[in-house]
Amino acid sequence: MSYVYAIGFIALPLIFALSGCTAIQRAAHLYSAEAPSPRTFQYRDGGSSIYYSFTVGGAGAADTMVFFYGGTGCPSWKSVMPGYVDGLSAHARVFALNKRFVDDRSSGLFACGPDFHLANNRAQWTADYFEFITAQVGSVPLKPKNVVLVGVSEGAIPAAKVVSLTPVVTHLAIIGSGAYSMRQSLATLERRGAILFDVASGWEKIASDPHSIDKNWYGNPYCWWSDIMDIDPLSTFLELNIPILVGIGELDESVPVESVSFLEAKFGEKGKRNLTVKVYPGADHRLSADGVSYRNEFFAELSRQLQPLETPPAAR
Repeated sequence: MSYVYAIGFIALPLIFALSGCTAIQRAAHLYSAEAPSPRTFQYRDGGSSIYYSFTVGGAGAADTMVFFYGGTGCPSWKSVMPGYVDGLSAHARVFALNKRFVDDRSSGLFACGPDFHLANNRAQWTADYFEFITAQVGSVPLKPKNVVLVGVSEGAIPAAKVVSLTPVVTHLAIIGSGAYSMRQSLATLERRGAILFDVASGWEKIASDPHSIDKNWYGNPYCWWSDIMDIDPLSTFLELNIPILVGIGELDESVPVESVSFLEAKFGEKGKRNLTVKVYPGADHRLSADGVSYRNEFFAELSRQLQPLETPPAAR
């Protein structure tokens, strides 16, 4: 989940957890020829979102559909796509869905606006992501071999939930998130000294006006914090039987690596073997370490998981 905890995130609310680019580079990319063209998806309730779609991988017909949902705040996926998935070698059609009220060239550096904040909640994320995926998969003449949902940081919440709601998804990939609630994550980070503010006093402020979109605490309005702070993702993850790939930085100071270790331990206790965890040494919330990004390595691992397993000779 895109927890805007560390002091460095306060002035720059996330703008996609994993992008190794600077804010200036992302802003420049919004106006470059490489940036994808916007499309509009109309929801049944009359609302809409901008999305992007492009093909990656080798020659031939794409047999995989990969759907992205992003992190905290209101940056547009345009600022990082298509380079964000450079490590993905599977021949796939990629879809990246902006949240409602996020403009094509929104950098996320400025105020997101009241309409955005009113729609920026887990119920809306899940409903919109589900409707979008259902429509896109239903629009192709041949059923894809793989349908992959990628949840980046906060985006892990709707991604995991949508998987539990539809049988069409074959793989789940999570970047920068685990199985702790936000309350547990903040407590863990505070104990280890990764954050320098008083969490308990923050919770008290939020609880005093939990529906406010005008009062803010460390980069997000009270309504966002109160909606997300006690979500327990573990039960949703444990329901899933499709392959799940989780990647996190060893030194992530936004989501503690312990939250992924906890998820791995719970899968082991249940005897479930559909979880693969990749902890990248020395890496941060963006999967970057000393100027080196592990993002390509993460998507290369996802590509390997999408390859068909070799049938043993005795079974042929």
